[in-house]
Amino acid sequence: NLRWVAVFSAAWCLLFALPLFFVIPEAPPSTSKKIPLMLTYKVLFNNIRELWRSDRNLLFFLCSSAVFRDGLAAIFTFGGVIAAGTFGFELTEVIIFAIVGNVVAALGAVLGGRIDDVAGPKAVIVGSLIGLLVAGAGVFFSPEAAGFWIFGLLLCLFVGPAQAASRSYLSRLIPEGREGELFGLYATTGRAVSFLAPALFAGAIAIATPLVASGQAQRYGILGILVVLALGLLLLLPIRSPKKVTA
Repeated sequence: NLRWVAVFSAAWCLLFALPLFFVIPEAPPSTSKKIPLMLTYKVLFNNIRELWRSDRNLLFFLCSSAVFRDGLAAIFTFGGVIAAGTFGFELTEVIIFAIVGNVVAALGAVLGGRIDDVAGPKAVIVGSLIGLLVAGAGVFFSPEAAGFWIFGLLLCLFVGPAQAASRSYLSRLIPEGREGELFGLYATTGRAVSFLAPALFAGAIAIATPLVASGQAQRYGILGILVVLALGLLLLLPIRSPKKVTA
């Protein structure tokens, strides 16, 4: 029966992609010349060097966001694994938690957007990362499933604002006409460090395995994710805030 989940998801994506194809107007084509596939990496590194010379604040943000976004992705990637392996959730409980968690994340993103308009995206990201570190510590120290529900949903609440404000931050820094290029670089830098949180998650478990009681080592993988979030926060702090949105 689980195979039908993939079919349902594909149909869902197709249905809600139709307005994009038939209602939303096409953007004007780019005037830049086409780049042969073999030269794309050369162009990529040239763009990074150009950013180093012209806008290091933007380049440093791309690097810091790549790190903390990997931590955000790890929360959803390993959340179900921790719920089942450490707190004994059944499959149906994991699915229910995932549904509730995504709703909470969406509500958090809406609330974070309001704060973004007033205080700016950097404040939202910093506050969200601190909240994630506190909630993650709560999950780590929770002895039972009830604690996972409380602190796990708190994690979801802060993930949404951090993700949304990160894009908001970037959109305010991008020079006009370079949106596609720099949002593409934003995605590329994220993929470049996507090994970081999984490696620290697995490494923390491997270190803890011979030191703790049987069945408890997986809990220490949470600490690996928190290290990634803390590192992303430390890299973000020196970066200048973008201008606030004016009505």
